[in-house]
Amino acid sequence: MQEFDVTDLIRLLWRKKSFILKTTFICLCLGVLVVLLSSKQYTSISSFIPQKPQTDLDKSALDAYLQRESPSIYEANEVLNPGLYPRVVENVTFRKKVMYMPVWEGKDGKKVNLVEYLSSDEYHPFHFGRWLKKYTIGLPATIRTAKKGGFENAMERDTSLLILSPKEQRAADVLQRGVVLWIGEDNALLQVTTGDPVVAARLAQNVLSLLKEEVTNYRSAKIEEQWVFLKRQIGIVMQELKAKQQEMAELQTKQHVLSTGNIDIQKGCLLAEYQHLYGSYQELNGKLERLKLKTQDNTPVFTMLEEVYVPYQASAPRRGIILTAFVALGLFLGMVLVITLPYIAEVTRSKFLMRHFSVKGDQVKDVE
Repeated sequence: MQEFDVTDLIRLLWRKKSFILKTTFICLCLGVLVVLLSSKQYTSISSFIPQKPQTDLDKSALDAYLQRESPSIYEANEVLNPGLYPRVVENVTFRKKVMYMPVWEGKDGKKVNLVEYLSSDEYHPFHFGRWLKKYTIGLPATIRTAKKGGFENAMERDTSLLILSPKEQRAADVLQRGVVLWIGEDNALLQVTTGDPVVAARLAQNVLSLLKEEVTNYRSAKIEEQWVFLKRQIGIVMQELKAKQQEMAELQTKQHVLSTGNIDIQKGCLLAEYQHLYGSYQELNGKLERLKLKTQDNTPVFTMLEEVYVPYQASAPRRGIILTAFVALGLFLGMVLVITLPYIAEVTRSKFLMRHFSVKGDQVKDVE
């Protein structure tokens, strides 16, 4: 096989420029077809500052008595770590709540949730590309969805399991592809992408409102746990204080009957233990009062930087990028074919390729 130098390669490409242009034009037509068949996507963006957990410097020190009992419940902060927000949004239970929140309003004022919106053609216009994809590439998924009815009927009796119907699964897939939550060091960014700008904005509002509710419920649950723990510990300390008081009273009675030095020593030990328990009791009451103030704290869990808005400019498909990519593909493919087809023709002995892409013919033309 004879190798080309750079000059011969440039001459060959120039001589076959019409073939390269035809290949580029075909790829350009394919790019235009892809652009026309691709449905528009709209992205609603919102940014906010999440409430962060307190640091160790913000927490008060615990006395030795509480550390012996259960230090872990105080080490746990009642504010949910923002790094866990994406996992909350990706949770199946969370998505199931979101998909039943209203995203569209019908002509009669009826509130339509995401499941109804996706399952009915009434709420979004016909798109040939979406229809073609459903009955070509997406045909296996369409058939599988139609066959899930029997499985759903068999499993709906078991209420202990979380089951998604085919319509719910479709809505969950849309949420999985379209909802992205990014958490940075100082702020968070939410992006919701759907085929309708109004639905994208309302979905973003629904995700934010439900996320706020989940974070608030987490905080309330943690405060309730600490409240129950403190009340239980206060009860234990009060019982011990009453027991020490009873022992002191018994020693007072014995002291009236017989006065000995041992009783005075016992009274001193009991008094020290009583004072220690009373200090623990005051510390617990102080923590309980601070916990009451936390229950009255109305600080928002989010500080919004950019509110949700309706995006009327499509984020996809990016027509310029797609057409440029197909043109570049056409040029590259045309040049590769011009270089390789003469040798393929020589190996396969194809008459068509020998007539149009013959190495000997190219060499004769180069000599001429």
